[in-house]
Amino acid sequence: MRPGPALAGLFLAAAAASACVPATYNVRAARAFANEDARRAIIDDRAADLERAVWLADEILANTPYSPGDAWVAALRLDDDEGERLRERFEEAAPYDGEHEIPLAKLYRVKLDEALARAAAPRPAPPAFARLFDALAALAAPPPTAPSPPPAPAAPPPAPSAAGRLPAAWQALAEHARALAVEERSVERLSAGRPLGAPDTPELAAAKGKVAARRRALAGAQRDIAGAAAELRAASAGQEPAATIARDALRVTSFLLRMHTEALAVAPYVVKQARRVARGEPGYGATAARAEALSRVLEEQRAALSACAEALAVPARTPLEDTAGFEMQESLLEQGRAISLDAVHLQLKSDVELLFFHQLASPSSSGGINDYRGRTRRLAYDVDPVFMVGGRALLTYDFEHVRNAARLNAGFKTDRLFSSGGDIAYDSSLGKLIGLNGFASDVFDIGADLVGISTSLKIARFTSGNVTELAVDPATGRDAGAVASAPFQLLVRQIDVGFDVTKLFPEAADELYLEELLVGFRYMDYKLPRIFYALREREPGTGDVYVFERQSPAQSVTSRFYQGGFSLRMGNGEWPRLAPFGDVGLYGGAGPVRYAFSADPAVPGGPREVDEATMIALSGNLSVGLRLRLTSNLSRLRLLTELSYNVEAVGQGIVSSIHATRRGDETTYTVGRKIDIGGFDLFHGPRLLAVLVL
Repeated sequence: MRPGPALAGLFLAAAAASACVPATYNVRAARAFANEDARRAIIDDRAADLERAVWLADEILANTPYSPGDAWVAALRLDDDEGERLRERFEEAAPYDGEHEIPLAKLYRVKLDEALARAAAPRPAPPAFARLFDALAALAAPPPTAPSPPPAPAAPPPAPSAAGRLPAAWQALAEHARALAVEERSVERLSAGRPLGAPDTPELAAAKGKVAARRRALAGAQRDIAGAAAELRAASAGQEPAATIARDALRVTSFLLRMHTEALAVAPYVVKQARRVARGEPGYGATAARAEALSRVLEEQRAALSACAEALAVPARTPLEDTAGFEMQESLLEQGRAISLDAVHLQLKSDVELLFFHQLASPSSSGGINDYRGRTRRLAYDVDPVFMVGGRALLTYDFEHVRNAARLNAGFKTDRLFSSGGDIAYDSSLGKLIGLNGFASDVFDIGADLVGISTSLKIARFTSGNVTELAVDPATGRDAGAVASAPFQLLVRQIDVGFDVTKLFPEAADELYLEELLVGFRYMDYKLPRIFYALREREPGTGDVYVFERQSPAQSVTSRFYQGGFSLRMGNGEWPRLAPFGDVGLYGGAGPVRYAFSADPAVPGGPREVDEATMIALSGNLSVGLRLRLTSNLSRLRLLTELSYNVEAVGQGIVSSIHATRRGDETTYTVGRKIDIGGFDLFHGPRLLAVLVL
């Protein structure tokens, strides 16, 4: 599954768009950390790594003595073999214990700690520079020229160069970023619950003023760092010691840059998991707030390190991707290939489902609003359930920040392996639904998935069933025996097309355990023998109880509905070892229907009054289930099983008249007459899904 040049080029373009350093672990970090169990020990350890990363950057750049060619700089190396050794050291130790991913930021942090220990060792000679920042200022200084006459005594000292101001700019960057995170939270707190468009309170206006001033100060520090980077890019390093300083400085900044990049990959999940723990332990919310502030500082430092490292690559004559910071997965191309390989999955799905159909009678006048006493016929359905074993194979691809964005079904899909009593087919291709085929359909589906559009098509065919017409005692409403019986088949088609709104607020969705919230459209159609019942209000204007008025002969009727609504899944995702989940959906709408009543009820089989109307329908679904992950979090091979029980009910009826009742100045509208089918259609049954992901 090695991707071609075009695919690697796509990721190189994404890397170039992110300021010279690729966001290598967006999809991988999501897969590794997004749905882990929120354990305090893990959160504390990763939060400590974030804090250590900020401290290390300050310590190494601003407080560590340096001489060109220092051994502590040369010790900054981390290749794939060393990375694997370090990972094994932490994987089985507390708090990870083999069940949680080791963030790469930890590996880079360990190597930087080791380098600091070397730098603290006794030196054979005093260091050339008190800190690396001073070496950068010396590198950026113009080469010496012929001696110039001393300045006049009254002349002011020359202003420091941009590189000379780098230490102050670096310190200001961190201070302003940390303070801005706090001040922005203050604005959010003061704005919470305020009506839209309401004028700011004095306290809120003052807080917004602080945020604006802080952003201006932060922008000033960013400009100073950009100026220093420009000087470093233009530095002359053709002679010693300038050449060694340029190479050493590039090694250090690239290593810090990679550490910050990896720290930012895990930071959102530290915040999310800390918030989850804080629900049960309110005092733990400070950890989430601290991680958020650290993320802001890390991002600003990462941008500064990126600018300086990219600039130093010019005098050092070394491409950034060939530096020590990127020795693990050496070049941009290798990183792109690694991301591409890790983002390609082969999904093998096995599906076992048992589906029942029943009609649930509407409540009678004793417990509901419909009184059917007076009718003489009703229909009873006896349908064998569908038992089906299915399977399919999908090739999927994760685009940056979007899991399973590309789904290639062509040549892989198989629905029915075994069936009894009918069959069930599932599909998720919107392209096919609108008439596209082959690769054109796949490309269309990729675009739809990227913007958050989800499609589900379910076709259930019941091939073994009987419908029985029962006589009913009009006085008591009790069955009085079968009148006629006939075989029938039932074909149900349901199409759901919706937008996943959790993409608009992913952090809130994570906190609420929303795996998916689809808002959109549902189409459903199926055909059954029906008897229609006309009902009227017992007391006009009340709408409390409807009594029987007349009934239709048995007839074959197609129910066709166009509905809008929502469906959501609540759960922890597929990563916890054992996770319950639930699905809830509610859709409402209408569709055309054609039906007939006898022109003269006293003459069975006589002329009929055929009518066309709009059938109003409400459909809802509910399911509960349990998901079990059988493989380790650390394994690329994933095996999941999902057991659920699903119930879907469809109620439908026709409003034949509206009754208006005026009481004083108010007019109340109720349904004066309606037509229904005497019950709700119910589809239900268990489903076992097994998924193997490679």
